[in-house]
Amino acid sequence: MQTVGKILRSEREKKGLSVKEIEFATSIRTLYITAIEEDNYSVIPGEVYVKGFIRNYSNYLGLDSQEIMDLYRKDQNPNTLADENLSPESKASADKPGKTNNFQIKWITISLFALCAIGGAWWFLGSSKSIQEPNVEKQAQSTPTIPNQVTKEQSVAPPIAPVQKKPVILTAKYTDQCWTLITADNKIIYEGTPQAGETLTWEAEQNITLKVGNAGGIDIVYNGQPMGKLGVKGEVLVKTYMANR
Repeated sequence: MQTVGKILRSEREKKGLSVKEIEFATSIRTLYITAIEEDNYSVIPGEVYVKGFIRNYSNYLGLDSQEIMDLYRKDQNPNTLADENLSPESKASADKPGKTNNFQIKWITISLFALCAIGGAWWFLGSSKSIQEPNVEKQAQSTPTIPNQVTKEQSVAPPIAPVQKKPVILTAKYTDQCWTLITADNKIIYEGTPQAGETLTWEAEQNITLKVGNAGGIDIVYNGQPMGKLGVKGEVLVKTYMANR
């Protein structure tokens, strides 16, 4: 059976490329490339990195990364494929209610409708006897005057404007190819592999989490302050930057 690892390794060998050459071109460490080709994803730190490495590796080899990712998901979740292969007849037979249940539901509905009709008639007959002429004097007393309405409207305090917080602004200057995943306020807003010479900027209200596959290939500027390189070449790193209060 063809797996993601077998397909990638076969294509690499067909092109005459070594694992070291793949590492240099994609900034994915040799350890992770070997693990992917052996379908051993346990050594890679997290599902996000696994997907990012597979996508970048596929693109570099000229393969359809979407097809490779679909195969990876099916390998990891075989139950999903089994559900898709379930025949429409099987699903219909499982969902079709029995005739006995339909009969019971029908009579319960009729009984409830009859009880509601009897109760409504009884309430209407009882309430019609107790209806009295409205008291004009009480109605006049209970009607609010226009001046009171104006006073209440004038006494409403204006809303207080919320205190503005300074957001977090993160700028990444790339000196080497580096796979990057950005999460802003707990939502993924960017994933890609910028090349050397590119500069990207992101903003958030609370925090920005930066995940990279080549920490030595990126310089960070945090809220206007240069922070230098994140780490060394080929290092996988995760770092969070908070907004200034």
